[in-house]
Amino acid sequence: MRIPGSTTTPAATFVKEVTGEATRRWGVHGTDLGCPTRLADGRVAFFFGDTFSSRGRSGRRWRSPVMLRSTTTDLRGGIEFESAAGGRTATEILPNAHDVRELPDRESAGSEFTVVPADAVTIGDRTYLSVVSVHSWRSRAWPTNFTYLAWSDDGGENWHRSPARWDNRGGSLDQLWTMERHDGYVYVVSSAFDRTNPGGMILRRVPESRILEPGAYEDWGWDRGTGWAWGQPATPILPGPVGEMCLRRIDGTWVLAYFDPTAYAIVTRTADRIDGLWSEPTVQVAGGDWGAADGTWAQIYGGFIHPGSTLGELHLLVSQWNTTTGDPYRVLQFTTRPAAG
Repeated sequence: MRIPGSTTTPAATFVKEVTGEATRRWGVHGTDLGCPTRLADGRVAFFFGDTFSSRGRSGRRWRSPVMLRSTTTDLRGGIEFESAAGGRTATEILPNAHDVRELPDRESAGSEFTVVPADAVTIGDRTYLSVVSVHSWRSRAWPTNFTYLAWSDDGGENWHRSPARWDNRGGSLDQLWTMERHDGYVYVVSSAFDRTNPGGMILRRVPESRILEPGAYEDWGWDRGTGWAWGQPATPILPGPVGEMCLRRIDGTWVLAYFDPTAYAIVTRTADRIDGLWSEPTVQVAGGDWGAADGTWAQIYGGFIHPGSTLGELHLLVSQWNTTTGDPYRVLQFTTRPAAG
C-alpha cells in the first residue's frame, strides 16, 4: 500500500551497512535501531536495541541498550565508530530484566522482556535518553510497561535511570518518543509502541530545565471552541499506525522521519513550525521482498536522522531484520533529501 498524496518512488540512496563486521570489535554484531544524538563534546552517540555478539538476532551476549560513539564528519563516505560505552565490549547501559516468558497480559506487570532506546537529546553537559520498557512483543493490548528518561553527564559512559516515568494505560500515545530542542523547550512527538494502533502521533513540550518533571509537560490539542492550542488535551497531529520516529530541526525546518507500516516504508515530512501543518510524506526507503531487485528493502523499520544532516543531504539510519532466519539483523545508512523535488 502507498500513502495517499505521497511520492511512491524511493528517494534515498544506500550508503553502507554500519553494523555487523564493522562493529564486531565491541561485541556488537547483530543489532538494530542506532538512534543518534550529538554529545556535549561534539561526538555523536548511537543507541542500539537488542544486541548480540554473533550474527543475527540470537546467540551470545544479549544486551540492550548499548551505545557506540562516532567522530565521522564526511557522512558521504559512511559512518564509522570509534568507541563504545563500556570500553572494549559495549555494555548494557541500563537495567534490563530480559524476562523471556513474555507474559502477554497486563496482570503480569512485572514481565519485562527487554528495554529499548527511543531517542536522545543533549542539554548543556547532560544527555537524556528516552527508554521503553517492553512488556511483551506478543501482547497487542499491553506491549509496553512504561517509558522513562535516563541521563548521563560523562559522554554516555555511565547512565542513571531517573524517576521520570510514563506508564502505559493501555494504548497510551506517550510510550514511543522522539524529541528535539528549540527556543528553551524540548518538543516531544510520541505514539503507542504498537505498529497496529491507529491512534497516531501526539505533540508535547516541556521547558528544558524541567525535562525530568512529568507534570511540566504541556499537550498540543484541538478544541471545538478554541481550535488548536497548547495546554489542551493532546490531539493526534498525524495519523497512525506508526513505528519508530525521529524529529529534528534542520536549517530552520522541522523534519520528521518515521516507519509507516501501512505504506511499508521509511517516510519523511517537513513543517515550518512544530505546531503547524506538515507536508505530505515522501517515501525514502520502500519495503519489499527478500531478493527483490527493484530498489526495495525487505523488513525495514526505524529511520533515524544523523545530527550532521542538512536539508540538502539527509542521512538516515534504517534497521533490517529477517524475522524468519534471524539474519540479517543490522543497521543501514541511506542518504537523501527530506522532501520530494
